[in-house]
Parts: sequence; structure tokens; C-alpha cells
Amino acid sequence: MRRPLTLIAVAAILVAIGVIAWQAFIKPPQTVTLRVAAGERTGDAYRLMSEIGEVLERHTELVRLQVLETEGPSQNLSMVNTGRAELAAIQSDAPAVISTQLVARLFPDAFLLITWSDSDVLSPPDLSGKRIALPPHGTSEQRAFWAVADHYDINPFSINWLALPGESALKKMLDHEVDAVFLVRSLRDPAVLRFFEDAKLLKRGRLRLVAIDQAEAMTLKRPFLKASTLVKGAFDGEPPLPPTSIVTAGVDLLLVATPDASEEAINELTRVMMEHRLDLAVRTPLAASITAPGRAESGLPIHAGAERYYLRDEPSFLQQNAEPMALIVTLAAMLVSGAMALRARLMADRKNNADKYNNDLLALSARAREAKDVGELAACKTELTAILEQCVVDLDTDEVTEAGFQSFSLLWEAVRTVIEDRVRDISATS
Repeated sequence: MRRPLTLIAVAAILVAIGVIAWQAFIKPPQTVTLRVAAGERTGDAYRLMSEIGEVLERHTELVRLQVLETEGPSQNLSMVNTGRAELAAIQSDAPAVISTQLVARLFPDAFLLITWSDSDVLSPPDLSGKRIALPPHGTSEQRAFWAVADHYDINPFSINWLALPGESALKKMLDHEVDAVFLVRSLRDPAVLRFFEDAKLLKRGRLRLVAIDQAEAMTLKRPFLKASTLVKGAFDGEPPLPPTSIVTAGVDLLLVATPDASEEAINELTRVMMEHRLDLAVRTPLAASITAPGRAESGLPIHAGAERYYLRDEPSFLQQNAEPMALIVTLAAMLVSGAMALRARLMADRKNNADKYNNDLLALSARAREAKDVGELAACKTELTAILEQCVVDLDTDEVTEAGFQSFSLLWEAVRTVIEDRVRDISATS
């Protein structure tokens, strides 16, 4: 019976080792597909996420992206909050719930207030009484405009505005059906660049970018906004557009994830985005702006998978605290060494005490053997009892060790026997 049972046990162990080895070394890695809500197909976010998806296919087998077209950052946020997507591109001023977690900062978006060069709209308050095309209702881009209007105390009823998708708004502007258009786009947005090019080629007039010159003041009330600069010639070089560098407000476009998105997949996505930015930048200049996010940018936590990548080069707790811990270890070693030395000293003292009692017993034994009468032996017996009582007291107070008392007991019994034998001898001869 024992031999078959042994064979079965060995076989089971070998099978278990084989399964573990297959899982760890042989099993092909499982590919995880992450859905990302990326905005309009013609937008920067959609194009960037599509390029990231292609680069992922070239550099890893662990992650794939399914890029989903949406109406914009607001719908992106809704999809990631409701679990219809694991990732979303949102603006840093979006009202994200705390369960949404950061993966990366993608690129900056600027507030673009565009009008005609012959217009008398020289600053945001000049929009009163003008026709202006705004982003669609409910979008973070339209909320951005009303943030500007609120800061400059523009009466909403003093402007004639209509909400339109970006390309429709630009067409209205090109056809002179509106006096101004407000957009929140990157400086490399294809629709915006094409709009400036068409206005120049079709000779519809020269355009002007209106400065939002109090952008820094706006950040005091809305810290998720930031002041940025539209440098001279950002959109055209001859004639330069804008003709001089101007200030505007802006927001960051962030890549966020749901907390339950695969930590390994997010870690691999982050690694590829950061380590292959040159490959991405060749495809789209927006990729050059991809950086690690800061929690202060949106108040959101960083996803565990992304954070693990960003902290990969940071020293561990032991490395960060090597010197204090070395000091603690040294002090602990000194304390232990001192305690051991003190214990050795105490043990030596206790052994010396036991040796003292043993020496007293030996001296008493010599006196008993030399005694000439029973009276001297009685005195020896009384002293023997006193020595025992004192040794027991010292044992209770830890002045004598257990081992010392054991040796004392044996010697004490031997001395008692010597006294009794000597008493019998003297009694027999008298």
C-alpha cells in the first residue's frame, strides 16, 4: 500500500511543479484590451490615443487599446464613471468623481477666442452685443467660456451666442455669420490649423486672437486652470498669427482610468507611453507633452499601475532611511551587547555567591572531621542549618542561580552526612 501512495504523492508534486512553471514561464501572456473614450474622431485626443494604440501593438503583447469616438471630454468622463470605458481623456477642470484615477498628463489645451482683425473685440468684455459661437451645451469647453465671462463680469444676456460643434462653429466664423468663436483646443488641432489656412487662402479677411489677459487671476478662483502663452506666429508665420505673444487661459488634457482597471495593463500602458515618446512624437507632436501627472492638477489620486511605473527609480524605504536605520541598528547592537555584559556580570556575581557557600561548607566539613566531642558537632550542625537558610534566601532574591543552588545542595547533603557519621563515631568510643 505504501509504494502506490508514495508514487501518487510524487506524481502530484511533479504535476503541481509543472503547473506553476507553465504559469510562470511558459504560458503566453494574456492580452488585456482597454477601452478609451477619446472624443471626436477629428480631435487631438482621439488622434493621440489612436497613435498610442498603434505604438502599443509594436512594443508590447500585454495591452491593446480600443479607441471610442465620443462627443467630447464631458461624455468621456461620463463613460469612465459608468464603467463603459476603462480609460478616458478629460480636461483638468472636469468635475471628475474621486473614484476616477490619473494615468498621465497628455497635452495642454488653450482657450482660443478668435475674431476678425477689423472687429472691435479687443478683450473679452467687448463681446457684449456680438454674435459668438460657443462649444455644445453641457461640455466642459462651454463651461470654460462661462468661467471667462464670470471673471470679466460679462452679462450672459448681453451677447448673442449659439452652441455648435467645433467645425460647424469655425465654418460659421469663416462665412462671417458670427463675430467671434470660442474654442478649447490644442495649438496643433487640425481643425483649427485648417481654419486659419482656409481664411488666408480664401481671402475671407485677417483673423485676430483675443488675449485673455487676466488668466493668472482666474486661476485664483479656479486652480485647475492655468495661464499660458500663445507665442508669436503659433498659427501662421507670414503674417505672424498672433502678431505678438499673448496670454490666455488653458487646461491640461488628462488620461484617467477606473480604479478597477487592470493594474498590470495600466502599468504597461504607462511604460510604453513614457519610454516610446520619440516613436509617438514622430507620429504626432502632441506626444512630446506626455508627462507624469501631479495630484494637485485635478485633486485625483494616481492609478496604482501608473504610480508603480513613476516610482520605479525612487529609492525604497530602506534606501531612503539607510543612515537612520544604520544608527538604530548600531544603538540596538550596543544595547544588546551592554545587556549581555551586564547579564554576564550578574551571573558571575551569583556564581561567586554560590561558590562562597560551597567554600563555607567545605570549611565546616573539615571542622566536623576534627571535632573531639558531640558539643562541637552540634555547633557545626547548627551552622550547617544557618548556611542552608541563607542560601535559600539568596536563591529567592536571585543572588544565587538555580545551577549554583543544585551544586550547593549536593555538597550540603555530603557535609550533613559527615557530621552525622562523626557524631556516631564519637558516641561509640565514649
